[in-house]
Amino acid sequence: MPTPLLRSAELRELETRHAGARPPLMERAGHAAAEHARQLLKGSRAPVLILAGPGNNGGDARVMARVLQQQSIPVVLVGPGEAVPGSNYGLIVDGLFGIGLARPIEGAWAELVARINAFAGPVLALDIPSGLDGDTGRVLGVAVRATHTLSFIGGKPGLYTLDGPDHCGEVSVVDLGLRLDRFPGALLAVDDFRECLAPRKRNSH
Repeated sequence: MPTPLLRSAELRELETRHAGARPPLMERAGHAAAEHARQLLKGSRAPVLILAGPGNNGGDARVMARVLQQQSIPVVLVGPGEAVPGSNYGLIVDGLFGIGLARPIEGAWAELVARINAFAGPVLALDIPSGLDGDTGRVLGVAVRATHTLSFIGGKPGLYTLDGPDHCGEVSVVDLGLRLDRFPGALLAVDDFRECLAPRKRNSH
């Protein structure tokens, strides 16, 4: 099936509709992120630096940190206003800002994004790289340049348009167990129209 692309308003509608889900969506997202992080670590025992912001994105990151710690994976969890210790990490997780960001990232937050972007190892963005508009792909001031993005529930248009592809790295989507029947598939892959492709003449461009 094609990957549904959901705008911010549609995602908020879904989150509201499933506010009483069990387990909660934040728990599902945190567990999915922890599993994805384990795959990226490839057995490394270097600690995971998880940067958790003030909103729901930060909540997902905190659940992720708890799950990884329960699995005996070393974690350094940094919340708003806290200093980032050291630099020897196997993975950095961007859980600063999600789709709710409405203004440019500035000041200390922008400095933190710059530190993330200077990291030479893998960077996993939760839902969307912080600073990227989920509907348009526009950078709001500055944005995290992730090597991997784990998008929750569905894809976001901004992951694939404008500045999105330069900031998202490899995009994976996890639906958190939600049914998206009424949302049309908007992201097509080659397999969706392979039957329509015909051999072209060699003397063509």
